[in-house]
Amino acid sequence: MPGHSKRWLVRAVLAVLIVAMLAIWNYSAAKTTARWLLWSRDYKSKILSQPPSSSGELKHIEWDGWGWAGMDTTVYLVFDPTDSLSSAAESRLSGRFNGLPCGVFRVRRLESQWYTAQFYTGEDWNSCN
Repeated sequence: MPGHSKRWLVRAVLAVLIVAMLAIWNYSAAKTTARWLLWSRDYKSKILSQPPSSSGELKHIEWDGWGWAGMDTTVYLVFDPTDSLSSAAESRLSGRFNGLPCGVFRVRRLESQWYTAQFYTGEDWNSCN
C-alpha cells in the first residue's frame, strides 16, 4: 500500500499543478468562469430587475474592467433573451452586434442568454467612438 499512496499523491500534485498552470495561462477565462459559478444568481437578479430599454439595448451591468490613465477597458455582463449574441461568441469575431451600443472586441457566452461583452479600450456602454 505505501507505493499506491505515493502514486496517488504524485498524481494529485500533478493535477493541481496542471490546473494552476491553465488558470494562470488563461487567467481571464478562469476568473470569469469562477465568478459566474459563484455569483451568477446575484448578477442575474440585478440585471433582470432592470426595466426594459426603450432603445432596444440589452440589459447589462459592468462585469469587469482594467486600465490606467484614462485608457480603461470595460467588460459588461449582458442578458440576451433571444441569444442573438451566440454567433458572435462562437465566431470570436469583433464588431457591432444588435443590442450593444458600440462595436466590441469580444463576446463570450457564459450560458444560454448570458454573455460578457468586452468593449474596446477607451469605450464604455455610454460613450462609443
